[in-house]
Amino acid sequence: MKNQQLSLDLIEAQYNFKNSKNNKNSKSLLIIIGGIELTKKSNAIKKLSELMDPRYLKIKADLPNKIKSNSLIWSPYINDIPKRGEIVTFYGNWYTDLLASTLYENTKKSDYYFKEHLEKINIFENYLKNNNIDIVKVWFDLPWSSIKIRVSDLNLNRAIQRVPNHSWDNFPIEKWKTKDLYNKINFYRKQFTDDWYIIDSQNKKERNLAFANIVLSHLKNTAPPKNASLDYQPAALSPLLTQISKGDIERVQYKKMIKILEHKVAEALRFSSKNVVFAFEGMDAAGKGSSIKRLIKYLYPYEYSIHSISAPENFEKLRPYLWRFWNKHTGNGEINIFDRTWYGRVLVERIECLITEAEWQTAYEEINHYEKQLTETNTIVLKFWLAISKDEQLIRFEKRQKTPQKHFKITDDDWRNRDKWDAYLQAASDMFKYTNTEHAPWHIISNDNKLAARIEILQTILKSLQTEIVCK
Repeated sequence: MKNQQLSLDLIEAQYNFKNSKNNKNSKSLLIIIGGIELTKKSNAIKKLSELMDPRYLKIKADLPNKIKSNSLIWSPYINDIPKRGEIVTFYGNWYTDLLASTLYENTKKSDYYFKEHLEKINIFENYLKNNNIDIVKVWFDLPWSSIKIRVSDLNLNRAIQRVPNHSWDNFPIEKWKTKDLYNKINFYRKQFTDDWYIIDSQNKKERNLAFANIVLSHLKNTAPPKNASLDYQPAALSPLLTQISKGDIERVQYKKMIKILEHKVAEALRFSSKNVVFAFEGMDAAGKGSSIKRLIKYLYPYEYSIHSISAPENFEKLRPYLWRFWNKHTGNGEINIFDRTWYGRVLVERIECLITEAEWQTAYEEINHYEKQLTETNTIVLKFWLAISKDEQLIRFEKRQKTPQKHFKITDDDWRNRDKWDAYLQAASDMFKYTNTEHAPWHIISNDNKLAARIEILQTILKSLQTEIVCK
């Protein structure tokens, strides 16, 4: 009878949670599973699925992944981050990856390595929490006395299935028959489980009941997250946005220089050992598209990816704002080019009042963390703001309207945005103030001459990659 009532409560809470996805401040629920082997965590998850409607309880079960220096520790899980109204369980997650990589790989990892990755996880999880994802972290525990009993008559070759070849080959099964491995796991897990639920798994019924009640309590908790806002002070307008160069260059000289630079940029990128992210922002008609064309001139299409960013789709709005950018990074020496970027959060979304002041003010720090962690995973982040004068923009708009191959580029929104020119100048200046960092500085290309601007962009790219340029 007790289970029947619990099941009714869970299903009712589950459907209320699911149906709230379009409400303001609706949440998603991410359940992180960890624990000592032999606690039968999977049985607790199975029981929860039986008590709930399993169609709306997603279980992601993965072998531990190797932590790679060129990708974010949570990259393997990005596509499964729950959207609003969704419940997802990660049985195998960034914590199991960290434990496996620390304990079982051939190369011994330092305590600093472990703590460094914990800090990155903490920053990432705080971002999720601030963006309406409720994270429930559950550690299934057993005392050593119970482990010894369970090990004594167990075929460990069959029991320990969810372990990576890269990790466990060097740990003989006998390790589970002594307290050595148990102690090491507990030593590391105690460094991150202060905010976890710890479930004693000696009694399976009590274990299952405790787990189900934890999930139920979070499904019923509808309190919105408390977003910390920035102590925002508007920046002085950047002179690079108001004092635009009219620098000229002869077309003959331009053609000669641009070809040389295009070849050098392609060569530098092709043989770079790093991932490279290009972020292009700027006023409408400032030349982002034509600059990207010169950037990729001598690269093959399979060597890069171009992401033209517009307003988020409905399914993207149900996830944290940065989600649609996270899933475009895979590592492995990739080149990602963004025509408009995550900075839309503090530009158009701010100016059009699509989000609250707290949201766009908080976004500066969130973006800084995002870019810093990219640079810590063997990635160069090159950010360009293309600045032109308002008069020059008008000239380019009118030319686009008269040119058959370009008239599609001009829209009603482009004309409407001109009325908010001053607001964009202020938003851009604030953006430079709060997100111009040592690891990802802004490069402001301030020139009404599009030819000179393209030369400056390619020269800046080469300078940033100069230590890896291979000249032929």
